Amino acid sequence: MEGLGLAKDVIVVDKLTYYYPHSEEPALKGINLKVKQGEIVTIMGHTGCGKSTLCLTFNGVIPHAIGGDLEGKVVIDGLDVMEHDIPELARRVGMVFQDPETQLFSVTVKSEVAFGPENLMLPREEIIERVYWALEATRLKGYEERAPTKLSGGEKQQVALAAAMAMRPKILVLDEPTSELDPVGTRKIFSLIKELNKRYGITFVIIEHKEEAVRLSDRIILMKDGKVIGEGRPPRVFSEIDSVKESRVRVPQISQLFYKLKERGLDIGRLPLSTEEAYHILKDLLNKEKAEDLPVEASKRDIESQPVIKTKDLFFQYKNGPVALKRINLEVYQGEFTAIIGQNGAGKTTLAKHFNGLLKPTKGDVIIDGMNTKDALITDLAKTVGFVFQNPDHQFFSFTVEEEVAFGPRNLGLSEEEVKSRVDEALRMVGLEQMRNRHPFTLSRGQRQRLAVASVLAMHPKIIVLDEPTTGQDEVAINQIMTLVNKLREEGRTILMITHDMSIVTKYAERTIVLCQGEVLLDGPTREVFSHPEILEKSHIDIPPIMKLARMLSEYGIPSNVLTVEEMCDMIMRKAGG
Repeated sequence: MEGLGLAKDVIVVDKLTYYYPHSEEPALKGINLKVKQGEIVTIMGHTGCGKSTLCLTFNGVIPHAIGGDLEGKVVIDGLDVMEHDIPELARRVGMVFQDPETQLFSVTVKSEVAFGPENLMLPREEIIERVYWALEATRLKGYEERAPTKLSGGEKQQVALAAAMAMRPKILVLDEPTSELDPVGTRKIFSLIKELNKRYGITFVIIEHKEEAVRLSDRIILMKDGKVIGEGRPPRVFSEIDSVKESRVRVPQISQLFYKLKERGLDIGRLPLSTEEAYHILKDLLNKEKAEDLPVEASKRDIESQPVIKTKDLFFQYKNGPVALKRINLEVYQGEFTAIIGQNGAGKTTLAKHFNGLLKPTKGDVIIDGMNTKDALITDLAKTVGFVFQNPDHQFFSFTVEEEVAFGPRNLGLSEEEVKSRVDEALRMVGLEQMRNRHPFTLSRGQRQRLAVASVLAMHPKIIVLDEPTTGQDEVAINQIMTLVNKLREEGRTILMITHDMSIVTKYAERTIVLCQGEVLLDGPTREVFSHPEILEKSHIDIPPIMKLARMLSEYGIPSNVLTVEEMCDMIMRKAGG
């Protein structure tokens, strides 16, 4: 951003080391950091590296509310955090937490967004203007009288963001503000951040895994194990491959492509971050000789005679609410890996909850492995269908990680030897072996997500439903989870995954179901579904950057139906003579 060199430092962190209460290991180790007024800074790093901990020092929650031992200095807009209380710091720093439910408490969306401006004692007209501006900006117009507790996870995230934006603070800290938003919603939020930054000069510190944040940022800060291990402008940071891998940051798809091209001997020089940059670099390497599109891949597994999931004219309406599902007719077969995608509030989770009996059809039928859910007990369905919830905190109730994972197998009446074997296996699969004695709520959000997956895996269900299982995960954890899920599919388990991460859908899912306003918009092989971007747009789905690049390069012989980075790399090497 122009003029940043002359701007003052609004955040100064000097030799910061911090220990949580009763912890012998520091969560932050000698952090030195400065953020200038009007800067957009994104902090990236592996799950549990200290990103959220660092940001909680900016508004005084650490150490004033959480306690612990803090060494060094944190100065926010001239105020030493150790010498000023949270209310005073809150006038300068707004924060949207990783879990929106921790900061929503009003009875309506409108009153939630108005709460902050009201406490600033602003004139009534300005409060109203700010509320409706924030609701419009976050796609919540029409939600004014809705109860936040009744909204979907993504909609709650939008409300929390709207409430913070209505305060118009000098500094806004966003802890994964789009983790539960659909792709179009994500793009709109980041566009809004850019607008707020430009129009009001708000300084943004963003914790985020998504590549949209990379393109938005003036500067990237990489963290690992409580330390800053790299920082700079995005192209420079992501050109330092070793630091990026060390921090376990998820590399943008376009950067992944150029890394792979370099590994295969095609070193193009500078590293692009956007599809437009990549297009201008690659078009000079490719000739205009046409190539046939890749064939649409058919399912490689044999379809059994009877589906394990079948819905027949399924309608569902929440009590005193709108119709959430309309005439859903689906058949899912043993061993299929199916992605369910669509905008926030499209009915994805509502549909999935019919598969384990948490919801019963208003009209129609749902048949699970021969059982009609209208008649079956949830306990019987739970033996067949394992469900990993969107918010993992909704399914924890034990005092240790080990006991949480053991609960399900014990209820199946298995021997203690078998229970222990399943617990060890599940914890190993998700990388939580060393945390078996921790309380679940002392884990990071990403670790809690993996614990929820482990709890389901230990049950050995025939069907596994995963509702946003990679939310808040670093690159290594995502790869671990998806490798595991793929292995379970290869073993014959049926996988249904709800996700907003289109790169995961295009890489792993054989079949994709697109929901829009409670109806099935598209259903078919993933490559075929993603060949209709104009239809996907109706459900607020954005195709991944690598697919956009393929379409841009189609006149140079690159097939327009390329799905993955690996496919694109193969095509470019073939066309470039590699």
